[in-house]
Amino acid sequence: MKSISLTLRYTKTVKLDIVLSEKCEILNIIITGDFFAYPEESIEKLENKLKGCNNKVCVEETFREISDTIILGVNIEDLKSRIINLLETCTSS
Repeated sequence: MKSISLTLRYTKTVKLDIVLSEKCEILNIIITGDFFAYPEESIEKLENKLKGCNNKVCVEETFREISDTIILGVNIEDLKSRIINLLETCTSS
């Protein structure tokens, strides 16, 4: 099991706490920061749907499901790319 913490700075700050299994599957992910999301429950929905993802396609599909969400001060594409990059780095090591 691998635990990773990332702090991303945009207009607002986003902190990602991710726990990956030995098979590079997301066991747990917590997304926090000083940003605002509408609808409010969309971040929790994203976290729950990302659990179990272990590849780019799964992450992209999950983010597509919340495409109507507004998150002020956060670059959603970069956030998605960072999560994908973590999974790809895990699987290549």
